[in-house]
Amino acid sequence: MVIDPSVDSPAFLALLGVHILAGLVALGAGLVAITTTKGGRRHNAAGRLYVLTMVGVVVTAVPLAIWVGNWFLLAIAVFSGYLVFGGYRVIQRRRAGLTDPTVRDYAGHGTMLAAGATMIAGGGWQLLRGPVGLAPALVVFGAIGCSLAAVALRETRQPPAEQPPWVGTHITFMGGGYIATVTATVTVNLTMLPPLVRWLGPTAVGVPLIVYATRTYVPRFSRPDRTDDSGPDPTDQ
Repeated sequence: MVIDPSVDSPAFLALLGVHILAGLVALGAGLVAITTTKGGRRHNAAGRLYVLTMVGVVVTAVPLAIWVGNWFLLAIAVFSGYLVFGGYRVIQRRRAGLTDPTVRDYAGHGTMLAAGATMIAGGGWQLLRGPVGLAPALVVFGAIGCSLAAVALRETRQPPAEQPPWVGTHITFMGGGYIATVTATVTVNLTMLPPLVRWLGPTAVGVPLIVYATRTYVPRFSRPDRTDDSGPDPTDQ
């Protein structure tokens, strides 16, 4: 089967429509998760919806990026998908009582290590060859992805007593995933802004907010008397 390369073809437009719809729902669900009480039912429900819709975003973004030959967008799709995986995976591991890395952990984090190294190499080559374009953004996202994947793998191999609080890892990954979602939205719609502002602006704004949220919620969830209502989730099985 030969796919019609035209961006006006019904197949491309249908795929794009699903991608846009999933992205809009993900933006709304992510915002609800961010602004509601962590561990509460609304937060958990919005978080699950965000994860599910982000799966749709990534699954449709990959063929769309290949279709139009935009390898930068392909890299960002992999990057954002990994962040959501990492954020939800820490919840799955906590609920399952896992203390050692599994095949799923190695596969997920290992994929980001390989993809991140490719992003850094590709962006670095573009910086040397020119024109610079979005190469700095590619290097930045690749470095962030590699760093997070390496740290996550190291943490899963540590004894349980030495592993950092799960909520800090969860906020870091999910917050990063939402930054990637906002970045894609800004890039597509706010074309009047300089490219690097569109690609790196949300990161510059979002990272301090992630640091603030981590410092706020890690102590709260680390209290011995802390309880939450995030009971078992059948979708984790």
